[in-house]
Amino acid sequence: MLQGNALRHQMVLPEQQEIYDYWRSKCRGGQLPGRYDIDPSDIRAHLPMVSLIEVQKIGPSPRFQCRLAGTGFWDLYEEEIQGRYIDELPMINDRLNYWQRVLSQVAGNRRPTAGVTKTGTPFGAHLAQFWIRLPLSGNGKDVDLILGYDHLVKMSEVQRPQAEPVRATA
Repeated sequence: MLQGNALRHQMVLPEQQEIYDYWRSKCRGGQLPGRYDIDPSDIRAHLPMVSLIEVQKIGPSPRFQCRLAGTGFWDLYEEEIQGRYIDELPMINDRLNYWQRVLSQVAGNRRPTAGVTKTGTPFGAHLAQFWIRLPLSGNGKDVDLILGYDHLVKMSEVQRPQAEPVRATA
């Protein structure tokens, strides 16, 4: 569950790596850290884009509620998202499905994950969203919260790999 460091090496941004390293430092004896292991003053510089998402096991699949959302999320939604469920946020449908899948994977597998996506929100269409989601547990094993960190970058600033030239063949 907490072995290896392969995920860290897949992260593009140093901010993602810092949050991941902090989370890893709170893992003890193979157990997931809990909410009270996370000290906001330790990650102060990142707080505007930090979120805590509660995993509510209602029915056959979990539902996810934003318990805490930093002030930077206003850039994405132009409204308060704290207290709202993921499925209530103003997103394009494929983004809702994307986040449901990501959060379900973190909660079910009890493993962190990271990536980059388009925001899929009405006010963030010009932004790329580099993200990391980290499981938290009140009892050390069952995921009840997910610590999130997002970093927004203008799409025009995201480097795209150069395409290989097409070679003509005879």
